[in-house]
Amino acid sequence: MKEKNTKNENILMIVYALVCFSMGVWSNYRQLWLSEAGFSVTEISRIFSVALICSAIISFIISIFSVKVKVKNVVFLSIIFRSISMLMLFATKDIFLIKASTLLCIMSDVIFMVSFYPMLTFVTMSDESYRRKTLIEYIAKDVGIISCGLLFGVSFGKYIFDYNTCLIIAIISCILSGFILLFFNGEEKHTKKEKLTLKKSFKEILSSKINRLFLYNQLIINISYAVIFDLIMIILTEYISFEVSFASVFIIVCNVLANMINILINKYGKNMSLKVSAIVKFGTRTLGYIVAFILNNWTGFVLAIVIGLLTSRMLEDKVTGSFLQLINEENQFLHSNIRYFISCIGEGIGAFIAGILLSVSFKYIFLGAAILTFVQTIIQIYMSKLKEKC
Repeated sequence: MKEKNTKNENILMIVYALVCFSMGVWSNYRQLWLSEAGFSVTEISRIFSVALICSAIISFIISIFSVKVKVKNVVFLSIIFRSISMLMLFATKDIFLIKASTLLCIMSDVIFMVSFYPMLTFVTMSDESYRRKTLIEYIAKDVGIISCGLLFGVSFGKYIFDYNTCLIIAIISCILSGFILLFFNGEEKHTKKEKLTLKKSFKEILSSKINRLFLYNQLIINISYAVIFDLIMIILTEYISFEVSFASVFIIVCNVLANMINILINKYGKNMSLKVSAIVKFGTRTLGYIVAFILNNWTGFVLAIVIGLLTSRMLEDKVTGSFLQLINEENQFLHSNIRYFISCIGEGIGAFIAGILLSVSFKYIFLGAAILTFVQTIIQIYMSKLKEKC
């Protein structure tokens, strides 16, 4: 049984790596492809906004039927629709089809990310598996960004590497992940004899104080992070005066460094408590934002952004994964959908607040982010105390 679970876990991790690589390749260069296809920045922004709203709605709808569907089927369908949407983008020049395909692709991305971890929990549920999943996601996406970024404009005979090449690579990787998923034969077991209803599932999830706090904190976390990082390219280019190419390299380098730090912490900080993890991850970020607000200069702003990017990937197994493990297997899919819905709302609020603060003064986005991050740190510390009593 253990050997079977290990095999299924490895299959899922390969699928996850391939899809995340595809996302790294396409999600980061999709806006540039659309711009090259003749869409204005305003049109691209609207497409992404509508897709985000639709994704949240679909996530909520899936939540309603979460006790009746097989998670593997949802994951497999998301891969199929994602592949179809990208193939349509490659094959058509029709404006409506391009918009529809982009919407479908973004929604498929969301559905896959929402559904994958619940499927993984039917095979394994541990800090190690969550760390492995998170590390694979970060590395695969970064490899996709870097590999394509370095190849743009390179000639292979008569063929020049361009945005369409990125699209082709993303399609191949996505289709391959769907093929490998066919070899997964894990069972979606339910520990309870009585079949859960949606009402009972919601009640089980929300009856726990620690679960309610976790979901509430997810809202604040996404607001605080989005205040700065939802508009990061605008901030780097228009307010800090980086060139677009340098801003892209800057973000990639920070992501790579964040991965390296994450690997070191996973290796040497496994016994770090939840309280210390919250202080290291969020407390450091809060301090960086305060310094940026006080200094109100180029050095402080860049330092705060670097700290935010470096801490974004560390200790996720502690501050997030350890609380996800409190959710029963049969409720993981529903909980994942609820969590995404809340995160989506938080991200939208954060982006809205960022626009207001930027209209007042650039430094105030760091003050707003600092206050929100401090609040989420206090909640996270309180949650760690509650978990110790579980």
